[in-house]
Amino acid sequence: MNKQLTITGLAVGVLLLGGCAAGTAAAPSVQFAAQSAAAHGATQGPTAVGKSASESPAGTPPQAAAMVCSAEARGNVTKILGLASPPKTDWSWNGTVYACHYALEAGTLTMSVQVFPEARAAREGAATLSTSLDAKPIQGLSNLGLPGYQAEAGTVVFAKDNMVLHVDATTMPAAAGINHVTRSAFAYQMATTILACWSEH
Repeated sequence: MNKQLTITGLAVGVLLLGGCAAGTAAAPSVQFAAQSAAAHGATQGPTAVGKSASESPAGTPPQAAAMVCSAEARGNVTKILGLASPPKTDWSWNGTVYACHYALEAGTLTMSVQVFPEARAAREGAATLSTSLDAKPIQGLSNLGLPGYQAEAGTVVFAKDNMVLHVDATTMPAAAGINHVTRSAFAYQMATTILACWSEH
């Protein structure tokens, strides 16, 4: 793994920590949620942060999981890539995995959150997923004190509490946006964006 790439991603990620303002619901907007819910047959009203899938109806994703499709997340994608406007997104929830797909001109960014019954299962799930993706453990300060894994292909996996965050930018070009961000750095920056939101709520 390119250490410089990871450290750069960390630095940018820290700069983006202000993306989840206090008092702002870090979940899809009411209008967006309504449109997506209608498209997927899902129920609106994400539950409180940290709720496991077993504590939420199948049609109601935990609020923490929904943050991957939040206005803050979309705004940071816009900033990092230097887009003229926030990208269009589409989400799905199957009762355990919430996935948000970003339709970008350069490719598709997918951020998903798998909700486990408890933290140990989440850590094991992250390790298993990382193996299937050939992602290596993130070392030093860059792992933010969490089980984290990264692959040069553009994949980042983190486990926090009872959730596993998976950021997949593998369909992106080697360098994307006006800032020419590598897909690996982009995936890491978006992962730190979501982890920052989880820490604030």
